[in-house]
Amino acid sequence: MEINGKKLQEDLVRKLSSEVKRLKEKGIDPCIAIVTLGPEKSWEAYVKQKLKLAEKLHIKARFINLRPKTTEEVIEIVESLNRDESVHGLIVQRPFPNEIDTERVIQSVSKDKDIDGFRKDSQFGVPAWLAVRYILSHIASLLNFSDLRSFLSDKAILVIGKGGTAGQPTIEGLKDLGFEPQVIDSKTVDKKQLIREADIIISAVGKKKIISAESIKEKSILIGVGIHGEDGKLFGDFDVEDIQKKVAFFTPTPGGVGPVNLAFLFMNLLQAVKNSE
Repeated sequence: MEINGKKLQEDLVRKLSSEVKRLKEKGIDPCIAIVTLGPEKSWEAYVKQKLKLAEKLHIKARFINLRPKTTEEVIEIVESLNRDESVHGLIVQRPFPNEIDTERVIQSVSKDKDIDGFRKDSQFGVPAWLAVRYILSHIASLLNFSDLRSFLSDKAILVIGKGGTAGQPTIEGLKDLGFEPQVIDSKTVDKKQLIREADIIISAVGKKKIISAESIKEKSILIGVGIHGEDGKLFGDFDVEDIQKKVAFFTPTPGGVGPVNLAFLFMNLLQAVKNSE
């Protein structure tokens, strides 16, 4: 069964719209600042969706594109946005150019405005993990489980990829729920066996055909977080046509985790607004 992220996003957007209306009635105008680094090709597809949802929600969006030569140039802009009281949430869109120190930039974002949740001490969950958790909870409800923990309690969970935007936050999020997922990274030896034994696979690699139908368990669950762009199109870590008859549930790419991820970014933004009230 396909999990339609666009439909799940619609439910979240209704809640977001209601909260934006409440804030505006109080004279508060939510505002997100989006800083991009380098040419459009690297970030355009991601930022376009953020700006589109901001417009739909009547949320102000400050968009700043930099062509920086040094990390200090980026941090200077970030710090000015940190000081700007009209800006409630701030993201510096990945990927970063090689010459920019990613960690220094992330840590320069104010803890109160870090709606991407990438700071070590951030008060916000990383949207990709929040989206994965929401989708897993949705599947649990479809199967008549009372809560997510009871659904996951007897499942072999596998996370493929340990990247900072999705894989690692998902691993940490599952641990916070009390589960110890198996993890595959570039150094893992027994990858095929781990994939074959997993009941739930959360793939956050960003490469085509990481997972095939013949490699997975019958009636398993596939959640694809990784995205790979090619010739203007987006691809996930598995081919939907290949796996859909074998799995119990799967998320497509595009239209699976992405729309839910985006909704939770704006959930974080509105939480940041409320925190500043």
